[in-house]
Amino acid sequence: MTQLIINVEDAALLPSLRKILGSIKGISIAEESKTKKNGLQLALEDAREGRVNHYDSADALFKTLGI
Repeated sequence: MTQLIINVEDAALLPSLRKILGSIKGISIAEESKTKKNGLQLALEDAREGRVNHYDSADALFKTLGI
């Protein structure tokens, strides 16, 4: 079996595209797998999006936390 992956930016096109491709004999449409992100993937995403804090020292971190 050969696979072809198509990336569609406009979600409004999906119903029409599914209908057209589904009507062709020998073509099946697999649903997109939605795997849950693990902790490392979430942390890397946070770093890419800038959702991280930087401290010069542990003392600075503890002072910010009120410890």
